[in-house]
Parts: sequence; structure tokens; C-alpha cells
Amino acid sequence: MNLQTAKRYEDLLTGTVDPSPFDYTVMFKAEGYFARRRAKIRFKLLKAIERKLLGILRPQERIYWVTTGTTVTLGEQFFVGWIAYYLNRRALVFTTERVLLLEISRSDKPGHLVSQIPYTAIASVKSTWNGMCRVKLLNKRTYNFQSVPGADRKFLAEFLAGITQGTNAPFQRIQGLEHLCPHCYVQVAAHPPACPSCTGGFKSARKAAVMSFIFPGTGNWYLGHRGFAVMEILGTCFTWLILVIAPLLVPDDDPTIEPLAPEYWMTVAVLLLIGHSIDALTTYNFACKGHYPHGAASSQPPRIVPA
Repeated sequence: MNLQTAKRYEDLLTGTVDPSPFDYTVMFKAEGYFARRRAKIRFKLLKAIERKLLGILRPQERIYWVTTGTTVTLGEQFFVGWIAYYLNRRALVFTTERVLLLEISRSDKPGHLVSQIPYTAIASVKSTWNGMCRVKLLNKRTYNFQSVPGADRKFLAEFLAGITQGTNAPFQRIQGLEHLCPHCYVQVAAHPPACPSCTGGFKSARKAAVMSFIFPGTGNWYLGHRGFAVMEILGTCFTWLILVIAPLLVPDDDPTIEPLAPEYWMTVAVLLLIGHSIDALTTYNFACKGHYPHGAASSQPPRIVPA
């Protein structure tokens, strides 16, 4: 029996189970109704992302825990609203070596973005009073993971505290959140046009921003955020129709309608400039959250699935 053939998470705790990198005894330890309910949710999430995880894991690396969360900034909340939670939704995977952050959709389908936080870069982890799992790094960066279940926050704070205090690895004050190549899953610093390891191409954050500045929504379509992009494009079309196209269609010789003053067009130009600029900045922000694949890698290394 394996994860995909199991009907319930309890099946993985009894009977003969195929060797895997998942520590089911820790992951599905559930006592009480609510704990069993969370275990069912975790079981469903793990089944959805297993295939991708097996391609990311290093030899001998094991997984202890998975949960979900988002990292939404105040700026994203203000300019993007509730959609920012879904664009930032991640599966948080806690292994023997690192925290993996996998982009997932609302239905837990894995996306392209993959990042990691090495345990040797973590200074502290705690569950806050306002419902966040706060991870503070040695390089002074802090990540607040929201929408993490309360029981998971408490478990992770204790789990990571033990790892960060018990590791013999040298702590890295420069390391932080590291983005991985979506083709071969090696760490790639900054935002180059292609992966130095497998030569797989990445989409350009600048190109996405320019596209959104020219016409909001097209940049997010380019990145792959299709649902959000359609909403933006429809909103932009409606705005241009009301503010620009409709006034231009009014006949000039109609004596009952006064022509629009130059101040109107100046105001419209300023409003459109501000709106397009904000959309370009938010698109650039989301484009820098990882490496979006562009095309296929020409020399991918062989996939290693640990026993």
C-alpha cells in the first residue's frame, strides 16, 4: 500500500506500507475529533502534492509535517484584497533539512513556484496571539504565515524549536527564503533569465510589469494567474469604456450635450496612469516571489526518489 492507493489516512498507520520519505506516524498522529479532521485534510493535501514533492526531495530527506498557509503583506491586502491570499497560498512542508514552500491553488493543486528556508537560517518560530506562525531568520527577515491552523502553529513552533537548537550544522546569517528552479529544483539566486544548472528558462518579472502597465491583467496572464488576470482585464475594459470610449462616441454636433472640458481628460489621464502603475507594481511583486518556468529545460538531471 502507498499514499495514492490508501483510501484513508488510517490505512497508512496499519498494515504493510511501501517505503516512502513520509513519516506517517508523526504526520497523522491524531487524538480527538478535531485532530482526526485535520489529519484528513493533511492526507488530502499530501496526496495532491506527493508527485511534485518526490521530484524535489534530496536523497535520504524525509518529511515530518505538511500544512497550508499564506504570506500576505499589508500592501498586497490593500491593493489586491482577498485575492492576495490565494495568490500567496502555499503548502508548508517540513522535512529533515528545510521548510519547503510549494505554490498551491485553492483546491490544493500544486503550481510552479517552489521556495525553501533552510533550518540553519531560522532564529526562532512562534505562534502569535493574532493567529500567525512567525518565522524569524538570522538575517533579520521575518515571515508571518497566516491561515495556518492553530494546532499546527503550536506543533510547528515546538518542532522547529527543537530542530534549530539541536542541529550541528553551521548557522547561516546570510541565508533566507531561497527560490528553487521549477525545472530541476536547485536553488537559483536573484532572477536570471534561465537556470544555470539545467538551462530551463524563467519568465521575466520586468516583462510582466511592462505588460500590466500597458494593459492591466495581461502581465498576470503571462505569469499564469489566469483567473485573476481575466478579472483585471474585464475591469480595465469597463473602466476605459466608461471614462474614455463612451465620451468619445458622443456626437460633437449635439446641442443638448456640453463638450467635455480639457480638465476632464487630464483627470482621466492621471487616474489611468495611477491605476496602471499600481497594477504594474503589484504584478512585479508577485513575479518576484519565485521563478516562473518559461519553456522546458534542455538538460534536466535525473529525478531521484528517496527510499
